[in-house]
Amino acid sequence: MGTCSPLLWAVPTGRLVRMLAAVCLVNGCAASPRPRVVYTPADLRATVAQRAPELTPDLVIPFEVPPEAVARARRLVARYTARSDQIRALIDALGSSHGFALTYASVVTTSAAETLATHQGNCLALASVFIGLARALGLNAVYVDASARVSDLSQPTPGLVVNMGHITGMIQLDQRRWYLDFDQTLGGSPSLRVIDDLEAVAHFYNNRGFERIELAVADQKPVDWDEAARDFARATSVSPGFARGWNNLGIARARAGRLDEAEQAYSRAVEVDPKAASAYNNLGALYLSTGRIDLAIGALRRAVELEPERAFIHLNLGRAYLLAHDLDAAKRELAEAARLRDSMARSLLTKLERYEELSREEIVP
Repeated sequence: MGTCSPLLWAVPTGRLVRMLAAVCLVNGCAASPRPRVVYTPADLRATVAQRAPELTPDLVIPFEVPPEAVARARRLVARYTARSDQIRALIDALGSSHGFALTYASVVTTSAAETLATHQGNCLALASVFIGLARALGLNAVYVDASARVSDLSQPTPGLVVNMGHITGMIQLDQRRWYLDFDQTLGGSPSLRVIDDLEAVAHFYNNRGFERIELAVADQKPVDWDEAARDFARATSVSPGFARGWNNLGIARARAGRLDEAEQAYSRAVEVDPKAASAYNNLGALYLSTGRIDLAIGALRRAVELEPERAFIHLNLGRAYLLAHDLDAAKRELAEAARLRDSMARSLLTKLERYEELSREEIVP
């Protein structure tokens, strides 16, 4: 965890700078906002109450900031009349000792109010502070999905992929867009997509579920998959088109032994996002574990098409071909997984080349 020292960078269109707490001033590299992107806290609560009434009593509005923080932000920018100077002052205040002294912490998804109180948070938490304060100052601030890749959780779910993503904030000022990034990943992002506040709430609960898993693994404790599933279900209730949440709900359901519910969640994920490689992989792994080999091959081939550099997907597809008794295809996929440095694929391939008989337990552990 490091202290944020915001810097302002002016860069040409389409280029982004990988810097701690970097702010990029670019032209036209984000998608145009969709209708009704921004909600007031009251409007957001009313909308969620219609979609997910069970969530309403405990609903967290990530960007809701306390009045004292708004008053402080106004004092910090009061000397500036130009909006661009106010943005610079706000950004500087986020990480400076004379401002809010925020620090980046990767596994700390908190609301803006909690983040301001503890002075730490992850990308979503820090973006929420930025957006909440910017909106209070009358600036046009929105959330942006800047995910460059999914997060691989190798244990205790080998071969499965949990989606967490990366969220940042953006301010639209005239024809320019200002991006805030705290964890040095914005420069590696293939695209930037403006998301509405409902999806931001979904990310909040999705992150909470992910953190339950990651912290339990780090502490070598059993994962409470039912509790994680509740968080992922909250995310999908708020934003039914949120593929990451459906994928993660599938993982939690599968690990809790609810395979039918897991299959439904994975299927929903690929329905709302046909490019969700992680969900295709996880669906294929589920088919594989339940003996539906043809379906497994179909799902895993699609995952490989979408993410050809993922060793574990090639491994899963190789396993499926082994169970289908297609040894040539199995060797091809296992060799590719081994090339991508998968030790399990290398072990299976070695046994095949030695004509050793493999049990189903070795193929699908």
